[in-house]
Amino acid sequence: MTKLQINLPDDAKARLEARAAEGGFASIETYAEALLLASAQPQETETLEQLLLARVEDDRPAIEFTPQFAGAFREQVQQRRRSDREQQ
Repeated sequence: MTKLQINLPDDAKARLEARAAEGGFASIETYAEALLLASAQPQETETLEQLLLARVEDDRPAIEFTPQFAGAFREQVQQRRRSDREQQ
């Protein structure tokens, strides 16, 4: 595994630490690692695009994006991230 080191201005580091915490990450390092790994896997992005395009043509009713839906969805994503980190 390769180790990377980057320099950030203090204000950028503070904003990234806040985003990491909001996303359920233990540190800015785990947040950055997840972002870099996700960007290194373009096939997943392509798959997401295919799923979204397929959904546009789907007859099923639309999903209403309410605050309750957003909260439940965010919690599910955070649980998956915690589960993925525990498996590593």
